[in-house]
Amino acid sequence: MTADQIKLCRTLLAKAGLNAHKEAIVLSFSDERTTSLTALNQAETEALVKYLQVQSGQFENPRTKMVNKILSMAHEMHWELPGGKVNMQRVNNWCLRYSGKNKPLDQFKYSELPALVTAFESVYRGFLKGI
Repeated sequence: MTADQIKLCRTLLAKAGLNAHKEAIVLSFSDERTTSLTALNQAETEALVKYLQVQSGQFENPRTKMVNKILSMAHEMHWELPGGKVNMQRVNNWCLRYSGKNKPLDQFKYSELPALVTAFESVYRGFLKGI
């Protein structure tokens, strides 16, 4: 691990509130080989950085990104409850009825989400044309 990578990991640990667990985290990423950041190899370092980016909120996992895209479009189409929150019942009803999978949004697997996003984008484009 380089000096810059060590600084990055320490910064991400702090942002994620995981400083107290650094040694345990490093131990798990090194396959129980070490508790020292400097002793991690390149593959272990990359995996640790990705993990810490997610934990610190700097990197959104792809599944969450696709779900959030659907929720953002629903919000823009005013599928909302009083107070501005997205009406999840309406989104889930749409998923149950039009997705072909007959399940609510939170039960879709990562591999199924690209097709769902595409279908929802079609609904969204129709909404925009109607404005």
